[in-house]
Amino acid sequence: MRWIVLLLFLVNAGLFAWFQTLGQSVDTPAVQPPPKEAQGERIQLLSEVPASSLAAVAPPPQHVEPEAAEDQLCTILGPFEEAYQGEDIVQRLGALEVTAQLRNIEMQGQMRYWVYLAPMGSRREALHKLRQLQAEGIDSYVIPKGSLSNGISFGIFAERGRAASLVDDLRGRGIDVLMREEPQTYAELWLVIPPGGSGQLAEEFWQELQLEYPQLSLRQNLCEEVRSGNPGPGQSAGG
Repeated sequence: MRWIVLLLFLVNAGLFAWFQTLGQSVDTPAVQPPPKEAQGERIQLLSEVPASSLAAVAPPPQHVEPEAAEDQLCTILGPFEEAYQGEDIVQRLGALEVTAQLRNIEMQGQMRYWVYLAPMGSRREALHKLRQLQAEGIDSYVIPKGSLSNGISFGIFAERGRAASLVDDLRGRGIDVLMREEPQTYAELWLVIPPGGSGQLAEEFWQELQLEYPQLSLRQNLCEEVRSGNPGPGQSAGG
């Protein structure tokens, strides 16, 4: 009986030692320390950023191309007596990839001077005045239309001195006449090349053209004046 108790004691002691050894061999999960905060600046919301800082990093404004200058020069060639002459040159320029347009342009000539009586209240009144003037031997006629309609005209003169002399003569006879300047205009056929177009052409092109059409004139005028139909005398353009 004593040996049985001793055997049980030894078995229990062995089991106790075995369980102790088994418990030490099981890895205990290590407790990791909390991660340190990353170095550098903290992420900020857009609402947290001061307005002054936003302005400092704002993207640069986009470049806006300036509008075309109003004083650009167009090249004009002419005048042409016949349309087919201008059309021939338009086709030749087109083959060189230069745009051109044949246009009727109202040109300004020399100044003229109009001697007249101011418009009457009606045509009947104007005709009555006309008969009085003609009875005195004064050459005149009723102006039929325009801003001076129903006025009396005594003539339009190319020389200011002649017009002024007539004004003095008629006023000396008690006729309250007036004088105003009237620019003379007339239509001509010209070839118009937009700004920069003539610069694409070699000097030999203009020389050849001058030999074929010696009567033509090459000018540079403000494009705005060309569009308005009154380019004026313009500037001489070199080839």
